[in-house]
Amino acid sequence: MSICVRSLMLCILGVIGLTSVAVAADVLAPHEASIKGLVRGIKVLPDKAADCSSLKSIVDSVTRGCQTNDEKAIAIYNFMRLTHYHRAYPSEPGGIPVLKEINCYGWSLCGGLHAEQSALWRELGWNWRFVGWPGHTTVEAFYDGRWHYLDVFLKFYAWMPDPNHPSGRTIAGEDDLASNPQELLLDSFVTDPSRKVMYAKGNEFAMFGTRANWQAPAFLVCGDDLPGIVEALRHKNRVGPEPGWGGMQHATGSYSADVNLAPGFALTSTWDKAEGAWYWADSKVAPCHTCGNKEIRNSPEKGPIAEPYLGPGWDCESYANGQLAFQPDLSNPDALQSFVAAENVKITDGALAPIDPAKPGRISVLLKSPYIMTQASGSADGLELFEVSIDGGKSWNAADMKDFGSLVGGQVEALIRLTIKDRLRNLSVRATVQNNPFALPYLSPGKNTIAVSVNDSAALGQNKLVVTYAYRTGSRRKSYEQLFLEGKEIARGHDASWDEQPTVVEKIFSAKDLPAKFEIDITTPKGQYPVYPRMLFVRREVLSPNQQSLPLPEGASQPKVAPNDELLTLPNPFLTGIASPSPKVVRPTRVVTIELNLGHFVAKSGQVPAGDHLRWPKNNNEQVESIAFLIPGELKNLPPLKDLAAARLIFPATRAHEKAPTKMGVTALRSPLVANHPFDFNQLGNVVGTVIVPKLSDDAAAWSPPKEFKVDVTAQIRSIILGETKFHGFSLRVVPDRGIDDGWTVRIQLPKQPRILLEVETYEN
Repeated sequence: MSICVRSLMLCILGVIGLTSVAVAADVLAPHEASIKGLVRGIKVLPDKAADCSSLKSIVDSVTRGCQTNDEKAIAIYNFMRLTHYHRAYPSEPGGIPVLKEINCYGWSLCGGLHAEQSALWRELGWNWRFVGWPGHTTVEAFYDGRWHYLDVFLKFYAWMPDPNHPSGRTIAGEDDLASNPQELLLDSFVTDPSRKVMYAKGNEFAMFGTRANWQAPAFLVCGDDLPGIVEALRHKNRVGPEPGWGGMQHATGSYSADVNLAPGFALTSTWDKAEGAWYWADSKVAPCHTCGNKEIRNSPEKGPIAEPYLGPGWDCESYANGQLAFQPDLSNPDALQSFVAAENVKITDGALAPIDPAKPGRISVLLKSPYIMTQASGSADGLELFEVSIDGGKSWNAADMKDFGSLVGGQVEALIRLTIKDRLRNLSVRATVQNNPFALPYLSPGKNTIAVSVNDSAALGQNKLVVTYAYRTGSRRKSYEQLFLEGKEIARGHDASWDEQPTVVEKIFSAKDLPAKFEIDITTPKGQYPVYPRMLFVRREVLSPNQQSLPLPEGASQPKVAPNDELLTLPNPFLTGIASPSPKVVRPTRVVTIELNLGHFVAKSGQVPAGDHLRWPKNNNEQVESIAFLIPGELKNLPPLKDLAAARLIFPATRAHEKAPTKMGVTALRSPLVANHPFDFNQLGNVVGTVIVPKLSDDAAAWSPPKEFKVDVTAQIRSIILGETKFHGFSLRVVPDRGIDDGWTVRIQLPKQPRILLEVETYEN
């Protein structure tokens, strides 16, 4: 098998037409020096979130608490998993600095994602090298004297023994995996068939004693497979330590993720998208992760933070928006300090007016943030002419102030110029920006300490800095242990809810207050379990002394702490997977066998089957009668859910197909059956467990006594215990699977009156 076709085609299509060229210089930076009231380097950072203001700050913040280089590599892998999904490359003329992609986009293909990963490795002083596979670009990091492979596109890495490492293991490199694929790959991972992901053997999402091992990293969550990796490693080709890939540039160049605001400006970053407000050069479709929520629902490094957004209206991981707004206080003479330039302009009676009435006045405003503009509009009373420049004022284009988004789309900065003939009042400008939602400074359950700082607090003068967080708190009614026992994913919003009413925290700072810290407590009702809040926005505003901050969401309230609320926390997502798994606790069990009622053979046609064989056509066109065996019975005295260790259906067989093994399946009937009567095959239900029956040559004796086969039906029995499923009976049927039966129309022979048992294993304590 090969790497998943979806992944391969995405990689191939994404690199077409991409080249690595230098990033253009910032032509507008000199204009910031002309803004006398500009407050630079406004940073609002919760203590548990990543600091995405620079590549170094990302690495420093996500590797806090890491003791080894393997742990640092995993923390960076987890950061990339949280902040990105795979989709065709974003592109810009001249390429995209990695820091800009992280803040503005949040999606790319294999080469781009691994260019970003290696840019973060570079901040640790590590070397890196790109390695090509058929249709896929990987990257390795060099530390501790060897190469290590972590793939944020496939969502995969593997451990190998290392007697020289304090933990006795290290992350394997591609040469290691290629030279020993059986031990390090095929024998070291197990598939969770219900969740359709892989886990490292011994570190699965399972019960370890009385605790659920819910932080077990899930691998290959978007459908790729280990045989594909094994095959691809046979054809790998080293490329080298390129300073970027697929248009993603390690060098930050002139891009800056700093938030710089003059009085009257506000930058609101949200976790929601505005319809149509996306930028993706040359794309006719909006960015969207076409794998749905696969990489969220089972992934402990990403899922808990992302699951609050999986509610109504969510269709795919995509983009998010914010707004850069400018509304100067024209009653304040110092409002002129917010402009790049003010030619022949004064402030009088709450308006801008020409100093010399015989000549027009002009003001220039710099629109700049770390985020790409996608839409823009504004209004002003008394405007004579409105112009836009995206080349630092070298050229100007007249525009309609009500909608000039087409001129600034794809830019992180632009100049606007307003010409005044008489008086200009009520100036307001709004630019919608595109931001990566999971690179924003989110809040976490428990106590959050938010640090607020600026480069130079004196630049604030008599003005004020306002910081506002808006979010919706939530909780989960069931533990991760209960989620496991009920067969649910860890991060799909199961048994969780979030308040409809927003909670808002607004803090006002003067120059003498900075730097500052404040706390936001995200509490959990007693008896419930913590979840991440559903973030709405974080806002930074620089306001003149008499200006009011922007309106708060309708119905918003201050945080309220009930008497029984608790400050419960969740583990640091960036450190997911760094620790060796705890050894599984072996709990003593006992087995009880339940004999089910005598069943009967049925044919899809309704005719009474002539023999005692089970068979099923490979496809709808094959002229083979479908025959199944129905199993009635009552399931009495089932154990409590917490005591159930396993449940297995046992059936006997006397003969198997002579050419190939057969996959046998157990289904849960959707409706009751009547003994020795035909049955509607549409009511056979889904397959809830399978087992492989080996082939038996023609000249071999039949199995006598009949050979028993056991099918794990634990998940179905759990569902019955929970009352989620009503038991109507089981059926036995053949499940065609070319990977097992090589395309043969296989069959199984049962005894004429097979004895079917349900084996229930329970914990003794």
